[in-house]
Amino acid sequence: MNRTVVLAVAAAIAAPAFVAPQFAAAQSARNYGEGDICKAEQRRSANTGTAVGAVAGALFGSAVASHGRKTEGAVLGGAVGAVAGHEIGKRRVKCLKYPKRVAARADCHWVQEYYGGRNHDFEVCRGRDGVWRPSGRT
Repeated sequence: MNRTVVLAVAAAIAAPAFVAPQFAAAQSARNYGEGDICKAEQRRSANTGTAVGAVAGALFGSAVASHGRKTEGAVLGGAVGAVAGHEIGKRRVKCLKYPKRVAARADCHWVQEYYGGRNHDFEVCRGRDGVWRPSGRT
């Protein structure tokens, strides 16, 4: 019973990070200056994955560890979860070349992000105010 509750809590914590569209929703409020928006978003996604993976791994490790070894299980599970979460998060955002059907534009990048169970390709452009926003081209 206790393991089931811990696993349910871990799944509830991790689910929003892997379901919600991260890139498009967050860009209207961010200003990355002169840096590459796609690389910055990959780093942000990897950092989120690291945190979520560490928490979920620690909860899972503690739940499956034998009696008297809960701390060791949480530490080991947290470390493994952090590495796995980082890799999963990093691969959610991909910087792509423009598809042949779409003409490239200056100060824009073509991006692919995985959410909602499938990949979404779209363009983000830097506005005059320096803020990166989705352009609406898909």
